[in-house]
Amino acid sequence: MFWPVMIGFAVFYLLQTVLAMRQATNYTKHYGTMRRQGRVAIGKQKNLVANGAIVMFRLDDQDMVVEGVRLSGVTVFSRFKPFTTFDGQRLADVDASTHRELNKSLRAAVANARDNFLLVSEGRIPPEPPGPVTKLFSRFGGKQQAMA
Repeated sequence: MFWPVMIGFAVFYLLQTVLAMRQATNYTKHYGTMRRQGRVAIGKQKNLVANGAIVMFRLDDQDMVVEGVRLSGVTVFSRFKPFTTFDGQRLADVDASTHRELNKSLRAAVANARDNFLLVSEGRIPPEPPGPVTKLFSRFGGKQQAMA
């Protein structure tokens, strides 16, 4: 019983690794294509179980969104799709919170892209958004400290 479970786990892990590499290749392809055409602003929202999201916006010389793509989902089967919601808008003026048709992760990724763009415009380095495990530990850590 032990070996079939271990072999099943190994096959599952290998399949997940291959699919994650395909997703990373899809990211690299879209980023490279957009970067060759101009500046790119990227925003991320990481989640443990719920949908995560990545958005990329290609900008013109006036900081207007020329093209956008989004990746949103839970699994490694997600791929980038066109995202035209903010085309023609200045990235600094984008407010994703008013677009209720977008899911929460996508709105957070758009806000992260805008914030990253503003930080880079000021000459600062944008911080990496906290991952799902960091959020989980900070949530429990904060409650424990409040009770002490």
